[in-house]
Amino acid sequence: MNDRTISWYDEHADGLTSRYDQADTESLHALLRKWIPSRSSVLEIGCGSGRDALFLASLGCEVTATDGSEAMLRAARQNLPKEAGRNVSFQAALFPLAEGHSLLSSSFDAITAIAVLMHIPDSELFSFACQVKSLLKEQGVFFCSFSSGERKERDDRLFENRTPEELLQLFERQGFRLLAREETKDGLGRDILWTTMVFSAAGK
Repeated sequence: MNDRTISWYDEHADGLTSRYDQADTESLHALLRKWIPSRSSVLEIGCGSGRDALFLASLGCEVTATDGSEAMLRAARQNLPKEAGRNVSFQAALFPLAEGHSLLSSSFDAITAIAVLMHIPDSELFSFACQVKSLLKEQGVFFCSFSSGERKERDDRLFENRTPEELLQLFERQGFRLLAREETKDGLGRDILWTTMVFSAAGK
């Protein structure tokens, strides 16, 4: 993920936290509940406000919530109710991870990357997919959600407009098997289509 994208999230963390927490998450959370078993160990790539980490913790999951933006991590920690603290740990991590990062020695039942893939440059996408595969346990689940279509926002973030077919091909080459694909409307009412894809790491 490029430096300008991270800097933008650092500069806008407070406003984004309030915005994300006002989004309609019913469809997204229904899919998380369906595909991520309760009490799973979950790595969340790009935790943002901590909203989805809190939801996963409510399912009994043990969540390692990561973000490349230190300001977003601080906001997520402050946003998390005390009673959820024992199920969620926060860690600074910019994906793809640098060699020697402590997370590379871990493994998880599930990995989520919600609104993340469009921020990863083409040059880093293959490494990202390889790391996701290496961090998942056998039969583990990779849950990703990304936008497609032209973005009206004009800011310093990188947005790569990739098709579901491109990403399906990439992850299938890594040995993933597609379990589900869903299209949903934007939770903030914007003219954006979100695609959620759920993969299994079978055959690892």
